Order: sequence, then structure tokens, then C-alpha cells
Amino acid sequence: MKTVRIRQKGRLFSRNCTRQLPESWAELSGKQLVWVAGLYLHQLDSKAFLRGISRLPLDKLDAFQLYKVSGLLEFINDCRIHLDRFLIASIGRLEAPGQRLKGMTFERFMLVDTAFNRYVRHESEEALDHLVALLYLQKGERVVLPQELSKGLFLRQKVLNLPRRLKWLAKVDKSVKYAVFLNYVFIKHWLSKSFPWLFPMQDEDEQTGKRRHPQAPSVNWLDIFDAFVGDDIAQMDKFRQMPATTAFRLLNKRIRDAQKKKK
Repeated sequence: MKTVRIRQKGRLFSRNCTRQLPESWAELSGKQLVWVAGLYLHQLDSKAFLRGISRLPLDKLDAFQLYKVSGLLEFINDCRIHLDRFLIASIGRLEAPGQRLKGMTFERFMLVDTAFNRYVRHESEEALDHLVALLYLQKGERVVLPQELSKGLFLRQKVLNLPRRLKWLAKVDKSVKYAVFLNYVFIKHWLSKSFPWLFPMQDEDEQTGKRRHPQAPSVNWLDIFDAFVGDDIAQMDKFRQMPATTAFRLLNKRIRDAQKKKK
């Protein structure tokens, strides 16, 4: 974080205004990430964005001070960074996955990532709501119930009611949901760094990943899951409920070893 001190001269005395400004995406709070999303969506102009994210009295700053404050936030123009956590911990009663996707099963991740790819292609409100609905769940809620628990009446109530959740999310400000999308892009970049064989990063030119053009690797999960299960159909539900990062580690190693054998 960067400490910013601005001295404001008054008629009788001067006043110091001190604020802490983030120097990277990782230092943003969830609320500040929403401000960035609002700027990306053109819901905010530059001045409104600066006022919101810095909490500085911009109307009392001169042109040079505004220039210096703006320069501290230049990092938001580059989306080519990686994060292993969600900056927005909750939306209402809905909670994000934990750090390094803790609590997310392999099956849920495949559904989430498919929804993400759909939004990247179509950029529709419904696709964005679908992505957020699969990422943010109530405590104890599941996207899909494991086969061995599917007959329990109590646990049935813990399964995500997607139509109802989508109806609720339609009322949430788009900047909040787009902030989740941006954060997920950074999660995908972290996955590319951690599991490069499974999530190969696409070649990027000088402009790729810059502001308003976030990019992330796309994966065909249907083919990958079929290859993962192979002939062991009886264990299919076990593979689905496996922790996502455990599945990534196994698949990454399998792909890496297969590529080495080809050489």
C-alpha cells in the first residue's frame, strides 16, 4: 500500500489528508474491485472512480496532485496478473470459494469454467449471472449432490436452486458481478502458473490482457473428464467430488508425462 499525504491550505490554517492507496490488484479490497469494474463498464468516469477508490477530496486537488494520484492506480490498466483468492468474500449471504479454490469440487469447477467461457463468448447478462451463481454459494450449499447423498431429504434442501438464484442475482448491480468475472480471470492466470500443462496460457501480444480485454485460457472439460475417468466408470462420482486442485495436480502430471513420452 502507498501512503498519500495531501496538504490543503486554508485561509487560517492548513490541513493534512492521509490515505492508503493500493499499488497492485492484490491490495484492492472487494469494494475497490467493484469500483474498478464500474470503470471498466463505463458506469463511472475517471473522476468518480478516483474519488471512490481513494476517498480523497478531488475537488480540492490541483491538476498536478490529480495526476500523481492517477499515476498510483495505473496498475488497473493491465489484467495480466494472477491471484489465488477472491477479493469479494461474499455477496449477501453467498460466499466465495476459499483461497486456492478451497472447498470447490472438480465437478463444480468444470461447471464454473464452462459458464465463464460462455460469458466470454456471449457477454450476456444471463451468462454473467450464471457464472456468479455457481461461484458464490450459501454455507453448506452444493451445486450438485453426490450420488450417495441424493436420497437424503435434508441434504436435498442444500442443493443450489439455480433458477431462483439467477432471479436474485439479476437484481445485483452489474459492477459487483463483473468484478467477480475479473477476479476469476486472475484465478485462471494463477492456475496457468500452477498447472501449466492443464491450463496453458494463450500467446499474448503487447495489448492482450490490457484494460477492458481480460483474457484467460480455455479448456474443453468434457474431453478432459472423459480421459480422466477412462474405463473406471464405477469411480466416476469419486472423480467428480474430488477437490478441484487435487484433480488439477493429477491431470497436470498426466499431461506432462504424456508429452515427455512423445519426445
